[in-house]
Amino acid sequence: MSSLSNIILFVALVVTSAMVALMYLKLKRLDQYHAEYQRIFDKTGEALIGAQNAVATFGAEGRETLATLGERIEEAREVGTRLEALIKSAQELAASTPRSPRM
Repeated sequence: MSSLSNIILFVALVVTSAMVALMYLKLKRLDQYHAEYQRIFDKTGEALIGAQNAVATFGAEGRETLATLGERIEEAREVGTRLEALIKSAQELAASTPRSPRM
């Protein structure tokens, strides 16, 4: 009877050892996945920080560009107004001067 119980206990020990070995392999694989996910999350975080910096820079540069564009539009309006005045002055001058006949 003792040998039968020893055989049963030995089989249980072998099965338990096999299960522990399988569990160890699964945990090792899970650890590798965890490390890979950690690297991916770290890279994602870096990419998001880069995107945030790009958006902030784009906003600041956009404001500067908009301010410069507004100044240029004002300058263009002033130049346009002066050009219209010069054209009007030239037309009035041309209309007021007598034309000499051509030979």
